[in-house]
Amino acid sequence: MSEKIERLIRTVYNRWKKNRLKETDAHPDEETLACFLDGCLSEQENERLKAHLAVCNDCSQACALNLGAETAELKEVPGDLLDKAKGILSLKNRLSVLEIFLRVKENILEIIKVNGDILLGQELVPATLLRSRDIKDFKDEVIILKDFQDIRVEVKIENKGGRYFNVLLQARHKFTPHVLKDLRVTLIKDDLELESYLSETGAISFEHVLLGKYRLEITSLENRLASVVLDVKV
Repeated sequence: MSEKIERLIRTVYNRWKKNRLKETDAHPDEETLACFLDGCLSEQENERLKAHLAVCNDCSQACALNLGAETAELKEVPGDLLDKAKGILSLKNRLSVLEIFLRVKENILEIIKVNGDILLGQELVPATLLRSRDIKDFKDEVIILKDFQDIRVEVKIENKGGRYFNVLLQARHKFTPHVLKDLRVTLIKDDLELESYLSETGAISFEHVLLGKYRLEITSLENRLASVVLDVKV
């Protein structure tokens, strides 16, 4: 799948370069290229030549040869552009994210933002409907659910005195009551892995977590399944 995407990106990119090349000036002569490398061109000429080099393999290779650079890389799609395009095209690997933003007010949890559904007693209420009812405060805990591609994730946040909170996460198959086995959930803060647990019951808990912003990554033995962004602050 990744190779097919890269071939598609290269095809589109090379076609774009050919079209852009028709719109730019003619190839610069050797003297102009030499002045460009020495930094002797005017600002306007410099920008015009850089625009030409971005789409012309022949001239960019000539510059590279003068600089002693490897020419093979110049024919490749720029790495950052390739990564960005692959991220856009790899829809199969893209995951929606459960966003949970809460604020602690004494012993009350206030919902600032959430894109999942909130459990009110036995009623499952979408976040948009919850806002229309002007409901945002929960006494000691709040339970949020969100469906991903094949699973349903339930996250319970418990307030522990305004300084800490507990997180209980459970994941089940989306269309059956069966829990996910061999489920791993990792608690991450500032790209640093704090805790990671493997569970056969589909349920993981993190206790006495300090207020702050975290990410919960949910994975099976084979795949990354879901991601939760959690921000709890005073």
